[in-house]
Amino acid sequence: MNRILCLFIILPFFLFSKNISEKILDQMTLDEKIGQLFMLPACPKSDENHLKDLEDVITKYHLGGVIVKQSDAETQINFLNHLQKISKLPLFVSADAEWGLGMRMEDTISFPKNMTLGAILNDELLYEMGKEIALQLKAVGVHINFAPVIDINSNAKNPIINVRSFSDDKEIVAKKANLLMQGMQDQNIIACPKHFPGLGDVIVDPHLDIPIAYHNLERLENIEFYPYDVLINKNAKAIMTAHVLFPKLSNLPATLCKEILDILIKEKGFKNLLITDALNMKALTKYYEAGEISLLSHIAGNDILLYGAIGKVSVDEIILDFFPKAFMALKQAYLEKTLDEEKLNEHVLKILKAKEDLNLFENRYAAPYDPDIILNPQALELKQKLFDAALTIYKNDGLLPIDLNNNVLYLTSSQNLSENLIVKKLVLEGIECKSIYERHLDLSSKNLVILSIYESCVTEKLLDKMKKLDPDNTIIFFFGSPYYLQDFKEFKNIVLAYQEEEEAYRAVLAYIFGDISANGKLPIDAKSL
Repeated sequence: MNRILCLFIILPFFLFSKNISEKILDQMTLDEKIGQLFMLPACPKSDENHLKDLEDVITKYHLGGVIVKQSDAETQINFLNHLQKISKLPLFVSADAEWGLGMRMEDTISFPKNMTLGAILNDELLYEMGKEIALQLKAVGVHINFAPVIDINSNAKNPIINVRSFSDDKEIVAKKANLLMQGMQDQNIIACPKHFPGLGDVIVDPHLDIPIAYHNLERLENIEFYPYDVLINKNAKAIMTAHVLFPKLSNLPATLCKEILDILIKEKGFKNLLITDALNMKALTKYYEAGEISLLSHIAGNDILLYGAIGKVSVDEIILDFFPKAFMALKQAYLEKTLDEEKLNEHVLKILKAKEDLNLFENRYAAPYDPDIILNPQALELKQKLFDAALTIYKNDGLLPIDLNNNVLYLTSSQNLSENLIVKKLVLEGIECKSIYERHLDLSSKNLVILSIYESCVTEKLLDKMKKLDPDNTIIFFFGSPYYLQDFKEFKNIVLAYQEEEEAYRAVLAYIFGDISANGKLPIDAKSL
């Protein structure tokens, strides 16, 4: 009897909670509905004028969400909680956190970039990374992470994706991305894979101009769409569209093209949030007016229209000029009945339901700043494990693992030996260390040379200095993109550490001293190097 009574008490509340979004939508004005479609940049460390501008657009235009830019954790929490307080409906808060908070936030953790993750064979580590990023995002008031990048980097000269991609192999991309996505979404953060249909095979940065890819639909279905098929099947909560032109499909950039986005919506059955890449990128603004961009991207099927920038001038331009024009273009179209308001209701309801799923109608505020979440020891330990697991033997002609009793000289492409972590440790162990730029470098008495190269140091001068080394008795540790390996073709023993990060240096030290193995796998086709 008690169980039946409890059921009758709980059931009406359950039914009501499921209808919150519908009830809110029924009471919304046209302006409030249109406002929910927009997401603007919010810069917590900017000045009072920026804050006032944001307050104005939230109250006047009923803004639906923000994308947070450069800040620190405590400032961002206070800033976002203030914006949430003045907003009639809870704001969606998004962020670019492809490798964690450190991508946009001071004094926080930057996990390895995707290309580094692509080398890791231990799936559990990537899931745990996604989970940890989600926990940290929630702690600073963020609900949507514009990640993972699932572009397949099939063009080594790609200026915008490159090491932001997991691989040039579609299956590696899909597998790694799914692990990160599941880790985030299991912690109730909306993951937003990007950039559909694909930015992996372009040579132009859409921030600067329109990228063009000359692929037909068959090629896209076989390569670029593959990770989307996998992640849609795994319930990706959102997808970001790209400003890229596919002349064989349309004369409109994908973000503005209904025929292309219908591939996602109708053919692949994607029912969750579709979010544009920043609509103020020059890929669009060089060819279309602000109002035209918002109208076309809305008609194409995007749910959320995103605008993002970093510099104050560009942020002010978005909020004070670009956004009002975009808003009014949509409003005018609905007032003139050239667009059906029922379609607008579908987009808005989808946004409201996504907010409801995150419980934002019950609690829209971030908890007070807690450094034990943002910089917790377990997250730092996880970062080290990831770099350890990524360490990759690219070539081995018999010098690996290293025999430190073999009369070793350690060289580095850095000229500041006193601050070099690896040098400090090796010197303590009695190993001679020098800069490769040292004058009168005598290599004749050494049986083995270990050379550490940092991507930021790769110059013609360095490559010229390397000509003095014997490829047969030299081991290279490279801290950088695998695409640079083509510069070291004559060397026969190379270990790839992927990034200039302290944890990568520690991983190399652990390998040199035999404490760990190099178990990573090169995430790109070696034949392309």
